[in-house]
Amino acid sequence: MTQYFKVESTSDHIRILRMGSPDKPVTVLGEPLLRELNDLVDELAEDKEIQGLVIIGAKKDFALGADINDISRFDTPEETRDGALKMQGILNKLEKLPFPTVAAIDGQCLGGGLELTLACQWRIVTETSTLALPEIQLGLIPGGGGTQRLPRLIGIQDALDMILTGKRVSGKRAVKLGLADACVHPTQLERVALQYATKSKDKKLVALNAKNLSKDLPRWATEHTPIGRAFVEKKAREMVEDNTKGFYPAPFKALDAVFDGFEKKLEKGLELEAKLFSELAHTRESKSLVHLFHATTAAKRNAYADAGKEKFGDDAPEQVGVVGSGFMGAGIATVLADKGVRVLLSDPNKDSTKRALANAHKYFAKKAKRGRIKSFELWQKMAHISPGLSIQGFGSADVVIEAVFEDLGLKQEILAQVESRAHENQVFASNTSALPIGKIAAKAQHPERVLGMHFFSPVEKMPLLEIIVTDKTAEWAVDRAFRLGQRMGKQIIVVKDSPGFYTTRALAFFMAEAALILEEGANIEEIDDALTDFGFPVGPITLMDEVGIDVGIHVLESMGEAFGDRIKTPAGLDSIQQSGRLGRKNGKGFFTYEGGKKGKPDESVYEMMGQGRTYKFIPAEDIADRCVYVFINETIRCLEEGILQSAYDGDIGAVFGLGFPPFLGGPLRYVDHLGAENVYNTLKSLEERYGSRFAPPALLKKHADAGSRFFPEEK
Repeated sequence: MTQYFKVESTSDHIRILRMGSPDKPVTVLGEPLLRELNDLVDELAEDKEIQGLVIIGAKKDFALGADINDISRFDTPEETRDGALKMQGILNKLEKLPFPTVAAIDGQCLGGGLELTLACQWRIVTETSTLALPEIQLGLIPGGGGTQRLPRLIGIQDALDMILTGKRVSGKRAVKLGLADACVHPTQLERVALQYATKSKDKKLVALNAKNLSKDLPRWATEHTPIGRAFVEKKAREMVEDNTKGFYPAPFKALDAVFDGFEKKLEKGLELEAKLFSELAHTRESKSLVHLFHATTAAKRNAYADAGKEKFGDDAPEQVGVVGSGFMGAGIATVLADKGVRVLLSDPNKDSTKRALANAHKYFAKKAKRGRIKSFELWQKMAHISPGLSIQGFGSADVVIEAVFEDLGLKQEILAQVESRAHENQVFASNTSALPIGKIAAKAQHPERVLGMHFFSPVEKMPLLEIIVTDKTAEWAVDRAFRLGQRMGKQIIVVKDSPGFYTTRALAFFMAEAALILEEGANIEEIDDALTDFGFPVGPITLMDEVGIDVGIHVLESMGEAFGDRIKTPAGLDSIQQSGRLGRKNGKGFFTYEGGKKGKPDESVYEMMGQGRTYKFIPAEDIADRCVYVFINETIRCLEEGILQSAYDGDIGAVFGLGFPPFLGGPLRYVDHLGAENVYNTLKSLEERYGSRFAPPALLKKHADAGSRFFPEEK
């Protein structure tokens, strides 16, 4: 009795295996499924009547790869290697079956799912298929033969493009690459697959000829000669080093697997792949990235869905009003339109609205140029944005998002105007980064319909959405915001209303500490380099220029009012702002700017920090420790105070919104790695030297005393 495969036979002795996980909406190649496949392949090999085999998905997607939990259960690299070798052994037996084998692929075919198809002779895909080897995003490499079979099938360079990036390939693109043999409409998939199952077992190789010489000869010269491969490998390693800055070991292991494996017979190449895969599975980097995978999976669960469903059924927000067409409002409107949501965009400034529409057009035109949308779709998406000088017509919107300057009075005024036109189920969301939602809603007629939707700049690129709720916000209103954020493709965390919420609060302490270190005598580049060497994408001083010095000071002042002496900022920042420096947006900041490009630090900034400031060498490790540990401390405090709903949310917000290094998993996963007791002791030492902002919270003390972790279920 098969559980994961439904076995069928045709009149001409073609066997069909319909593959699907019975207890899950998607198919994953877990250990039970692979064990069943192994038994079936053994039976097929003994059946002399079979003329061909078709493996087809029984669900919407062909397969989403191996079960990550299976990999995590292995305690040692040796156990992990043996697990990979077992999967490879099953696929090797599939590859050696004495009759034609066909993988019929619809929907997503990822990771181990794609490796299964690579062991088949033919691959038929549909126009809606996507194929990928995304293991690199988990700090791993393919472990079921992907690093060996894919380069032999489509060439080293095209294979590396998939393996090193995890990029998804469409069905049509797969045929062009040689990864698939035919691309058909989904309704024709099984019919065409059955036709291929009657073809000859041996594929005929296409010889070099005048038609394909220009394409194949360069590939032959670079990939099928030792000198050519050495050149390609050298360039690939340089690219990987530049992109990863050495923080991620997986891309380097991928290069080892591909280039060293290409020199060997397939069997030896597979052994090498299993060895490298097992080594990576037990690195801190991979465990951290797997942790983020679990965190983002957990964050997709909408805790407010029942309240929304009770009120609206399955209806999601379809029309949104956006007040303010500045940089943030324009970005919000663009992403909404891109996802098919109708947008009413209001701003009394005609020029601002024109710029917003021009930016939206530029965004969609770039997607069209890259082939991600059709040319006619550009205008369809633009038509989703309806500009205006007032909020006339906003009464019909499901959600209204206010995205104006951080001025409490202005936001309250807009809320009053919107409420005067609103229907009884309309939600008002403020895109504020620091002002408490409770204050914005203080004069609201319906505070239960008011919440915060804190987007990050630029909205088109930054994945995080922080939804802020007060003790008066209705759960159905949160569901409306959550569903809208999901439609926009955002990673969502829901936090409790408070000064700075979570992300702005943690970032404020981080940037304030960097400014204090600058005042103490460290140079701008030393501070930025210490944090980028730690793993942040940009340093805190550069970040201050990027967000705007005026915005940064406003946030720090707001945090100072809320947290008093616990957050300390240097007086010199006021002098820098008074000098007219706003950062990148006006070409004057901590750095010089020429033609919009950042140059070297502006030396005159040091004088503005105060007459008593003189250069003082501060070790990079001390700079990083102070900035990172104050960040960690505020994250733990937010969890302790109930601002964060879960530890997962703390890591998602830090990584996807604030640039905390993904290879560390987020601030709370990093505490688990270091050990709560060690982090507690470090914070106590920093508190003695620098003050109460480093005082460790009771929650950390509790973990330190018990030897417990924020994520006890993870190794």
